Amino acid sequence: MLVTASAFLALVFFGCSSGSEKVEESQAIAPSATASAPSPTATSVSSPTDENPISKNIEASATPQPTATAQPTATSSLTATPTPTATPTPEPLTNVYSKYGFTVQLDQDSSFANSNLVIDGWTEPDADTSQGLMKFNYNGADVVIFWQPDQGDDDELINFTYQLQLLGNPGSLTPLNRGDLTVDGNEGEYSGFLRTDNSGGDATGGIIGAWTCRDSGSQFSMTATGNDSTALQIRFDRIVLGFICSTGS
Repeated sequence: MLVTASAFLALVFFGCSSGSEKVEESQAIAPSATASAPSPTATSVSSPTDENPISKNIEASATPQPTATAQPTATSSLTATPTPTATPTPEPLTNVYSKYGFTVQLDQDSSFANSNLVIDGWTEPDADTSQGLMKFNYNGADVVIFWQPDQGDDDELINFTYQLQLLGNPGSLTPLNRGDLTVDGNEGEYSGFLRTDNSGGDATGGIIGAWTCRDSGSQFSMTATGNDSTALQIRFDRIVLGFICSTGS
């Protein structure tokens, strides 16, 4: 609101006096001064600080807020490399075969690597310390050894092995001399036989040995066959003398 110079002086003069009358008198002068000089800009202008709170809320809500952008999840590009499984290297075969709880030894100039060695199960699909079957050639003699839990009678095991020979080789089987033997300090028995075909020809000699290793509780049967009876007896004796009822030294 605009105020003239004379009116402003009057306001100052009367404002310095005390009492209610002076207040009323100044009030009477102020309207006439205002009426004589109306201001062309009588319309009040809102101060920037006098903003309408409703419009402020509308503007605030109308203004789009920035949307948080999802950060990509870090993905490891490293792939774990599987550790290769070590493949055990088989031990080279020599003249000594020590496995499944016992040891078989051949002559120094012989090797199981050249003997067509075959290891298989006897009462189970695979050989283990309780049972198994071992076949190999030993300087002209065909040798078969099988082992099983102790049955208590080596003589019965020899008879059982005879029956196996008949089943596997049709023909005639003639028992020969029998006797006792010792294998690694354990008592056993042996028996020789002569095998021929159905016509009485193709004669082949054979020796069966049976013994039980007391410490391991395994019972063994060994059959050696060949055309040369002298060589056959030597090979059989060498195996018996070199057999050990354990795999230790």
